[in-house]
Amino acid sequence: MAIQFLDQRVSTFLIDSSGAELIAATPLLIGDIGLQVVAAQDVNNVLVSLTGMAGIVGNLELDAIITLTVEKNGTDTLGSGTVVFQEDFETSFVPAFSPLVVVAGDSPTAAEVLAGQIRYTLFASASEGAFLVSGPVTFNGVASAGTTD
Repeated sequence: MAIQFLDQRVSTFLIDSSGAELIAATPLLIGDIGLQVVAAQDVNNVLVSLTGMAGIVGNLELDAIITLTVEKNGTDTLGSGTVVFQEDFETSFVPAFSPLVVVAGDSPTAAEVLAGQIRYTLFASASEGAFLVSGPVTFNGVASAGTTD
């Protein structure tokens, strides 16, 4: 069976570097997409590609860890879904760093595909203190089905 394109979605939290939101120990929802997969002809071979970035300002006074987490089929609260990606970024008193990047993939189950939509959420949190989400922040997803066999 050929590869079948199913859906592509974009979530934009900030389009530039003018953000004023803070991330702290309580996770902040910074990306939310719902991929439509109801048209999948091969529900057993659906693949999802997820990418994103978050511009966050460093804090010279903190040796904290910033965590980016992607969950599947959760709510607006971290821990309500299935984690498909999580990465910790050690800040080590660094005043500035490049935008943090998410590149992840998922192979949803046939049951998840048959539900018609798969929701992916991106959260940011900090182990201590607070960090400014300056932006830009984007979260993107693409779903396809099939194999090249």
